[in-house]
Amino acid sequence: MNIDFIEALEEMAKEKGIARDDLYEAIKHGLGVAYRLEHDIAEEEKIAVEIDRNSGDIFINEERIELTRFGRIATKKAEETIRHAIINKKREIVYDLYTHKTGTIIGGSVHRFERRDAWINLGETEALLPEEERVPGERYRPGERLRAYVVSVQKTQGDPLIILSRTHPEFVHQLLRLEVPEIEDGTLVVRRIAREAGRRSKVAVESLDDDVDAVGSCVGAGGARVRMITRELNGEKIDLIHWSEDVEELIKRSLAPASIISITTDKATRNATVIVPDDELSLAIGKGGQNVRLTAKLTQYNIDVTSLKETAAVLDTPA
Repeated sequence: MNIDFIEALEEMAKEKGIARDDLYEAIKHGLGVAYRLEHDIAEEEKIAVEIDRNSGDIFINEERIELTRFGRIATKKAEETIRHAIINKKREIVYDLYTHKTGTIIGGSVHRFERRDAWINLGETEALLPEEERVPGERYRPGERLRAYVVSVQKTQGDPLIILSRTHPEFVHQLLRLEVPEIEDGTLVVRRIAREAGRRSKVAVESLDDDVDAVGSCVGAGGARVRMITRELNGEKIDLIHWSEDVEELIKRSLAPASIISITTDKATRNATVIVPDDELSLAIGKGGQNVRLTAKLTQYNIDVTSLKETAAVLDTPA
């Protein structure tokens, strides 16, 4: 019976991806608990449990033990302890595995929904894609394959809680890393990202090699690379911008293709006033203010965009 019991536990551990050594530690702990219960042994008294992995023979304090000697209550306690240890070990493995994946992209399939939250099957475990981390307008079907950014992995009383996001700016960054080898090898650096998930992102990139064009490399031949990002994000537009340490230059590049007549910045208040031609005011501001809003996020400056006509009207207004 000993060997049958151990083989059954080995099969269970194999299914859960538990190492053989960890399994035997769990079995020895469970048998020790049962032996204490059966013989009313105090916790402070040491119990030595050994298992012959070939024969299945069990020795407790050097005495050969048959599992049939344990009563029903002790046997049940041993099984509960062993299964609990195996489950906890599995949780540790999952936690360690996905903690190392924090900040990266992983793939899974849509498994189930709780209200507007989606649970994603990763194979070894499930992960949560909360409603607030879902891109507005995206609809998922059970079984649909999905990629997302790992925001965090949290220990709980049960399985680790893995939080995913498809709205995080870093999701765009990591997608670019997958598509653009120059980012992965360090030739290009993504300096800053401003994003309105599902609509548009502005990505400031810099090349550390004068012979490599940052924007061109990210766009790819015929736009192939950036098109893959847009496809993954269900049509979200990606504006790629050459990075500059000069905030006025960065504002100018971010507001393109609108022409800039002048930019005045105040570093102390982090405010900027931008004057554009009258007929390009709406272009600079963007639909619903999106272009200037994303530029403000990207440059980390409050930006007021105005036209020559509006500026002149303000200056002509009597004090």
